[in-house]
Amino acid sequence: VRNTHQMFLTIEFSILIASYCVLELNAFLVPRSNVNPKFSLPIDLSLRATSPGLFSPSNENLAKEQYDLIVVGSGNGACGFLAHYLQQAKEDARVLVLERGQNFFFTSEITHQYNWIKCFAEESIFKLHNARAKDGRPILSGCACTMGGGGSINYTMLHESNSWLVKYLGRENDYWKKLKEELNEKFRREAPMKDETSVTKHIIKTAEELHYKEPLDNNMIENIPSMVDEDQPEIPQYYQFPTQFDTFGMRTHSGVSLVDWNDPRLSFLPYALVEDLEFVAADGDAMCQSVKVKFLDTKESMSFRLKQDKKGDIVGKVVMCSGAQTPRLLMKYAKLLRNTEIGKVVSDHIALPLGIYVKPKDVTLSPKDVYGPVFVTFPVKLPGDIESTIVSIDFFTGKLERLSYMTSHLFLAFLLPNWLKNIVWTTPWLFSLIKRSVRIVVSVLNTLISLFHLEFITAIVKFNPSIAGEYEDTSDNRITLGFFENEHDKAVAKKAIAENALPLLNGLGGKPVWIVRFLYRIFTKAPYSTEQIDAYLNHYIRNSLLSEQHLAGGCLLGSVVELGEDEPSKTGKVKGSQNLYVADLSASPLPRCSPQMTAYLLGYHVANELFPNKL
Repeated sequence: VRNTHQMFLTIEFSILIASYCVLELNAFLVPRSNVNPKFSLPIDLSLRATSPGLFSPSNENLAKEQYDLIVVGSGNGACGFLAHYLQQAKEDARVLVLERGQNFFFTSEITHQYNWIKCFAEESIFKLHNARAKDGRPILSGCACTMGGGGSINYTMLHESNSWLVKYLGRENDYWKKLKEELNEKFRREAPMKDETSVTKHIIKTAEELHYKEPLDNNMIENIPSMVDEDQPEIPQYYQFPTQFDTFGMRTHSGVSLVDWNDPRLSFLPYALVEDLEFVAADGDAMCQSVKVKFLDTKESMSFRLKQDKKGDIVGKVVMCSGAQTPRLLMKYAKLLRNTEIGKVVSDHIALPLGIYVKPKDVTLSPKDVYGPVFVTFPVKLPGDIESTIVSIDFFTGKLERLSYMTSHLFLAFLLPNWLKNIVWTTPWLFSLIKRSVRIVVSVLNTLISLFHLEFITAIVKFNPSIAGEYEDTSDNRITLGFFENEHDKAVAKKAIAENALPLLNGLGGKPVWIVRFLYRIFTKAPYSTEQIDAYLNHYIRNSLLSEQHLAGGCLLGSVVELGEDEPSKTGKVKGSQNLYVADLSASPLPRCSPQMTAYLLGYHVANELFPNKL
């Protein structure tokens, strides 16, 4: 068996090398007049036209202004923050939003369900972190670099429970219930039970047959669900959330829709990488006066200034909403801020891809079924545990030619040896190249499987690791995550797969013919029986660590930033600063479910406490 596996690895790397040669030849022969090869970002200076709002004036003119608010990043937290702030701000307020990635409205590839999967695989938006386990094993982990962040690519609309929010973010249960009502109403989502697809009905029916329960009515607010609170029983649940895609697979709403990007008070700059926060000498806590930016398309650098009053005192604020980059940027100023906790307590969901199963013929696919809008969650409590570990399962369906864009991303964790991953994780062009090469391998596999005319359903198991990690102060920007640092994580994974995931998948579809299982397991070791789980987990832990791209923490409320319970006007303020705030997921521990809605809510929460009334 070992020799057979080595033989397939040799064939696999031969294909990768051949693919490299073909792609390099193609790059040489095909001109790319509108692409900067270093950053692989389309250059379109028309994005900065001469009207306000989304089409902002030139960089030079913007640099001459002073801003009430400079928002670093335009992801989930920023969308939630701006949704509240703009309804409270003065008519003459000036807000500048700086985004390292692309402009959502000029990125058509992420507005359709199929193309979302495609862009995720091609690295046009998805960027890698240099993430490792504590012993140096590489972990495939990344983030979305685009306007709207992960919420503009993904669409998993599920809130954390009110009791969890109270425990980690403060306030009281009724406060979070009211805030969810305000935020959820802005999404304008129809009930998820309306116009269900055949696949959605099939997942729910299977879950109910296995005794998963629908949440109580009070867990659904404005058609968006929340996880059950602590006072409700810990039982297997399924959560149906409203999809952002219509019948044709086109996106209709996301976090981007929370903000009027054509608001004349708002200027938006894409491809703007924040290099430095510039501080001015001040008594006591540090005062930020401007933000220095390097534009990835033009290579120019310039600073954008915060507003000063008539006395010359700085009255503007900087709000950090750049996700994983927030702790990384603030770590540079930890000594100035006298804040040693920056970069501590960071985590991501462990993601365990499972086998592909053949979808029943009477279950029909629609364009919005690639990512099924249903989660199941269930508690796993081991002997000696004080609290249960909440495990989630996501579902994916389609022909392998569609799923290959998703699996080509996941397969990177399985195919490459760790020594090569250590190079790839820190070499973006090589990551992109190998990703495309892996899709060729998957395409070959797809060609063989397509002879059987099959459509598949698969799933990913995810849960929080028991040990948190941290951002390392290293030149290679390493992030250490606590994946499988003890036997607890492995025991949770084994129990979750054996008792929940495999029964669900066996109910959702049939095992493919032996040759398909054989080919799939050569690459992934994915288990189709309980006897295969140990071998899969051992291989995964040793060679194939994969995260769900949900990095959280590093600037936690209460330690790095002010919790604000006694003084709400200080909520989110970085300790040791006078005008620097955090309003993204780095201020929160890792939620137990997909964190998009928690990130929106956190940004909305910070703005709500800083600006409770009309200015």
